[in-house]
Amino acid sequence: MKRRDFIQMAGLGAGAMMLPFTGFGHEIDPARMLVPLMDASQKKVLADVALNTAKTLGATYTDVRIGRYLNQFVATRERKVQSITNTESYGAGVRVIANGTWGFAASNDVTPDGLKKTAERAVAIAKANSKFQKEPVKLAATPSYGEVSWKTPIVKNGFEVPVKEKVELLLNANAKAMENGASFVNSLIFLVNEQKYFASSDGSYIDQDVHRTWPNFQVSMVDRASGSFKTRSAFSAPVGMGYEYLDGKAADKIQGPGGIIL
Repeated sequence: MKRRDFIQMAGLGAGAMMLPFTGFGHEIDPARMLVPLMDASQKKVLADVALNTAKTLGATYTDVRIGRYLNQFVATRERKVQSITNTESYGAGVRVIANGTWGFAASNDVTPDGLKKTAERAVAIAKANSKFQKEPVKLAATPSYGEVSWKTPIVKNGFEVPVKEKVELLLNANAKAMENGASFVNSLIFLVNEQKYFASSDGSYIDQDVHRTWPNFQVSMVDRASGSFKTRSAFSAPVGMGYEYLDGKAADKIQGPGGIIL
């Protein structure tokens, strides 16, 4: 997920907090995920199936993407939990150039047979599209990066933190706001984990494990006598960190009005 898409999705979630619903999800448990977690070597085996299949069928270039995307959204309002939602998506996509034309296919069958069939479909689509291609696609030269991996340098995986702990954090923040005069307060925690694998016929095999964390809140104070109100939102933004972002550092905290620690 791109940062722009992350912000858009989270913005939709923040708006959803204003709705009177109480849907509850479950904690993300590896044993309950759609498929077992795979390491980079297992993904390479699957990617090679697609790369070799496409080459045999005449593709001059192929790339493969295998991705698992986890999202968790915990939202509260005043003293109540509004929603706890977990989502998981998993699949693979194969992109090829055959007869000078792009072809693409995707599948949620992330097995050797599934990757083989997906590559076959991608090549077939490219060849069908080539009937309408006026000029062949030419790619800029790209070096091979070999087998590399990158992980967000997290200290604490937010998906392994119990939902109960997240709820308590949000409700405690809400309570502090209300103790200091807030009429309404919404708060949320949004977590994203992208497990992305890219392989190409140029010789690159790139494995990424990306984490993003976004805590946010909105506080409103209403003057019931005049009907006027004031609203303030948090200044936080999505960050590439683990749950340690919410622990904070003593060196970063300051004493605020009324003894509040900021």
